[in-house]
Amino acid sequence: MKAYKSLIKFALANNATVSVWDGEEWQVKRSDGYQAIVDAINSVEVAELRIRDAEGNVIGWAQIIPDLEDDETVADYTMTPFLEQWEKSQEAV
Repeated sequence: MKAYKSLIKFALANNATVSVWDGEEWQVKRSDGYQAIVDAINSVEVAELRIRDAEGNVIGWAQIIPDLEDDETVADYTMTPFLEQWEKSQEAV
């Protein structure tokens, strides 16, 4: 599974929402719809995700490059407690 899809699933499973910036506009804002988020990411070469908790607080940011051939498509992300939890969940796989 591509790393960014794992990140989206992790965020949604933890009651977070995801916004997708395509470099010009927010294609998806505070979404909890997996397919809408993935479609927005796959429509551009580089996307930025803003992840918010249930209260609307920003709990993470990630830069996604969906067309990389390997699974490491999360090019960069903030080291917040939420994203550290996601990172640890990836090590267990």
